[in-house]
Amino acid sequence: MKARLIFTISSLLLLQSCTQTADRLQPTIADIPAAAIDRNINPEVTFDSNRSQLINSYRELVSMSPQGGGYGKEVQRLADLELESSMDNKLSDNPELIKQGEQDASLAIQRYQQYLKTYPHRADNDLILYQLSRAYALESEAEKSQVYMQQLVSQFPQSRYIDEIQFRLGENYFVDGDYANAELAYAVVVKDNADSVYYEKSLYKAGWAQFKQNQNEKAIDSFIMLLDLKQQQELIGEFEINDSTGRAERELIQDTLRVTSLAFSYLPAKQPINQYFSNKKKRNYVPLLYNSLAGLYLSKDRITDATDVYLSYGENYPSSRYTPTFHQQAINTYKKSAYTSLLLPEKERFVKKYNKGSVFWGQQTAAVQADLQPLLTAHMFDIATHYHATARASKKPQDFNKSASRYQLYLSSFPRSKQASEVNFLLAESRFDAKQYELAIAEYEKTAYTYAVHKNSAEAGYAALIAYNEIYKLSTKSQRPVIKNKQIFSSIKFSETFPDDKRTSGVLLKTAELYFDLKKFRQANTTANRLVSNPNVAPPVKHSAWIIIAHSNFELMEYSSAENAYTKVIAGMPAKAKRKKTISEQLALSIYKQGEVERDLGNHEQAAQHFLRLGRVVPSSPKRIIAEYDAANEYMTLKYWPTAITLLQTFRQSYPKQSKWSLGVSKKLTLAYIESGQPAKAANEMMTVTALSPINLQHNLLWQAAELYSQAGEKEKAVSTYKTYIKKYPDPISRSIELRFKIASYYQEKSDTERYHFWLREIVKADGKNKKQRTDRTRYLAASSIIILIEPVHKQYSKIKLTTPLKKSLKLKKSLMKQCIKAYSKAVKYQVEEVSTAATFNIAEIYQQFAEALLTSDRPKKLNEEELEEYNYLLEDQAYPFEEKAINIYKSNLSRIPKGSFDDAIKNSLKALGKLMPFTYAKTEVTDSYAK
Repeated sequence: MKARLIFTISSLLLLQSCTQTADRLQPTIADIPAAAIDRNINPEVTFDSNRSQLINSYRELVSMSPQGGGYGKEVQRLADLELESSMDNKLSDNPELIKQGEQDASLAIQRYQQYLKTYPHRADNDLILYQLSRAYALESEAEKSQVYMQQLVSQFPQSRYIDEIQFRLGENYFVDGDYANAELAYAVVVKDNADSVYYEKSLYKAGWAQFKQNQNEKAIDSFIMLLDLKQQQELIGEFEINDSTGRAERELIQDTLRVTSLAFSYLPAKQPINQYFSNKKKRNYVPLLYNSLAGLYLSKDRITDATDVYLSYGENYPSSRYTPTFHQQAINTYKKSAYTSLLLPEKERFVKKYNKGSVFWGQQTAAVQADLQPLLTAHMFDIATHYHATARASKKPQDFNKSASRYQLYLSSFPRSKQASEVNFLLAESRFDAKQYELAIAEYEKTAYTYAVHKNSAEAGYAALIAYNEIYKLSTKSQRPVIKNKQIFSSIKFSETFPDDKRTSGVLLKTAELYFDLKKFRQANTTANRLVSNPNVAPPVKHSAWIIIAHSNFELMEYSSAENAYTKVIAGMPAKAKRKKTISEQLALSIYKQGEVERDLGNHEQAAQHFLRLGRVVPSSPKRIIAEYDAANEYMTLKYWPTAITLLQTFRQSYPKQSKWSLGVSKKLTLAYIESGQPAKAANEMMTVTALSPINLQHNLLWQAAELYSQAGEKEKAVSTYKTYIKKYPDPISRSIELRFKIASYYQEKSDTERYHFWLREIVKADGKNKKQRTDRTRYLAASSIIILIEPVHKQYSKIKLTTPLKKSLKLKKSLMKQCIKAYSKAVKYQVEEVSTAATFNIAEIYQQFAEALLTSDRPKKLNEEELEEYNYLLEDQAYPFEEKAINIYKSNLSRIPKGSFDDAIKNSLKALGKLMPFTYAKTEVTDSYAK
């Protein structure tokens, strides 16, 4: 064993030295020949005893036989033992043993040489020559070793040691740079010793020798032969060195591939491997050769050459299972180098060439397809994301469409890929970025709800809701209800699928808001209640939910529940919150609405209580004034007059500057005072109502106020109000004349004749100016006023006696008579039967009185009897026309009076006639007239 080890070390030294001159490839451990030689110096000999004793014994034997004794075998065996001892000692760390080893080697050489001299023609001298070459090699005397090896080859071409000797010769030639002789030496082993342990090494080194001589194709032939062997030995496969291959063999194969690749690289053909095998038998490990050649180019930074090799494989073997692998290596090479601009086009070609549906895909086994899928999906993903990023930068629709189409290709090709959910999410993002929101929603929802739960599930579901918001912004009013309903459906799906997502509460809140916007208040209420009942929901979200609950209850007319919700909302708001005023007002409105409901049900007292409660709960509410007003109105409806009056008075005191309510309050107070028997207060309020009311209504109100004053016994205020009314509203004349009459009557009662007569004249004047508006009542009042106004004159007229001087008294009486007759005649023209009768009677009476005055006037004192008689006749003549007029008027007056009417007038007429006529005539005339 030690002999073999020393030989191995010697061979290592030789092989290392032979490759140090290689200028194209550095030597490796693959250059070493086999570590063991399957033969010993003398296979038949074994050493069972101590070697040192054995050597000494042989030395004694040889010393006793000067010629070597017998057949000289003892000398040969002694030399073999000394050579073996030398090899072992030289491996020692002990200097003395090393020195001893050198001495043993020298002795062994001497013995071998002596043996040859002694027995020059023995048939087995090839062993001696073999041992001498070994011994000199151990002594580092290569030239002497070479001499003996050449001698062995020359003398013993069929020696059993010829394969080893030729190999060692080849190694020596190789070290010396004599590659031609080295090739010849190796060729002997390769040609004639296929079973030799040196066959593979000789084949390997023959290829090297040819390579050194630039015989690249011959070198490739040698290396291919070696690789054929390795394939037969199942050490290499189509594309790789088998995992079970040992280290030494692995390194040999690796070095063979390297030098083969070098040789291919020096061939002139553009595709050297394909060219080489064009007229040779194809090897199924061709992929291994392509990979090795490309690797060589990569080690020398020849990037394009490497990628050309990778891609050329696919050109030459389009259906090979390794074609995508080489294509991928080309892509990886671009990725690691400065040729990144070629990455995208190459990835796109990769996808197009090998994707599902391609010719290549259909030619492959399920296992190959499974191996190919990760590459395809990776490239599809990279391509799609690249175009997506480009689109985000350019904002061009066509760029977004391109990215979307790539994502879709991925999903249609490998819908069950582990990355499919992520790709689907990115497709949705691409659609969203392109503002294609409807398409984005479809993909987001598909991503969120059709795949097993993944990292983007919730994100996709939420993104769909964001997309709905964007659609809503762009929609028309008519489209929005449909969008909201879809968004609600998606929101509910999100909240049910991802109940623990931190955004779920916000989504539910938005859902409730959408329900509210669609006037689906019951659903809005239910959704918001889910939030407020969940202890894990954040207070701000709950606060917003309470707002929706409050608003929904309000819209559902569940005002009590709305009040409760609004109360909770306000309780959760800071004192100076901006929305507090608005929410407070909604609280007030919900209370007010409760009052309205009770009012509509006829529960007026409960309604009033709600209205009054509003002011206590929300004292700052603008609605408070309405509510308190309505509360008073409810008590008015109930005819609770004292309570209504109290509330109205309080209202007026509380809101002195709220003028718009003044009229209503005064009206209600007026009614309440009237109904509660307080006409004076009612009149005062009516005056306020009058002042606040529209002009077209004031005249009636002012008249009513005056009537109330009158009813209350405050006649002076009533008269004052009548005067104001007459001044402001002379029309209609019927009312103003009536009010003049009331004023006149007031002054009549006060015995204020002057004012009494003034207002009677006002009646006559007003009637005279407005003849077209006369009524029976106005004619009666005007005519009556005339009668009353002339009465003082009539009385004065009646009192005047005709005294001397007659001319003076007669003139005065006639003047008064004319005034009275004119006034009474005017009264008659009003055609008021009662007044006309009295007026005509008075006219007759005036005539009668005038006649009587003439007949009873003072006579001049100096007249004699005759003159007196004549004077009387003259007076009678003067009195007669007046008497006649009186009689005719009486007669006419009697004819107009119906039976049973105006008894005083009848009596007066009869009395007057009796005075004016003989009794018989008068009686007859009166009787006849009355009978008529």
